[in-house]
Amino acid sequence: MPADGRPWRRVSAAFKVKCAAAGAPCWLCNGTKGPINYKADPLDPLSFTVDHKTPTSLGGDPLKHSNLAAAHRLCNISRGNTTRGQFPTSRQW
Repeated sequence: MPADGRPWRRVSAAFKVKCAAAGAPCWLCNGTKGPINYKADPLDPLSFTVDHKTPTSLGGDPLKHSNLAAAHRLCNISRGNTTRGQFPTSRQW
């Protein structure tokens, strides 16, 4: 099941409220790029995105809360569909 449509919007909206209330840091950079701006425009690099710990393309459940984590938009985009700790370097490209 892809992470889109009404079920995904409901899960991601509820997850954002939960993370914002807890002040959850980015799980990828652990806050080294600063806190997540939960009120920023969605296109802001430091804005909130829901990241799938195990990417859906690799079999992760798109709606299961245990597979979701708060991340900066920039960190989430940089990670792509790898698992945490597998960020490619220029030598690997």
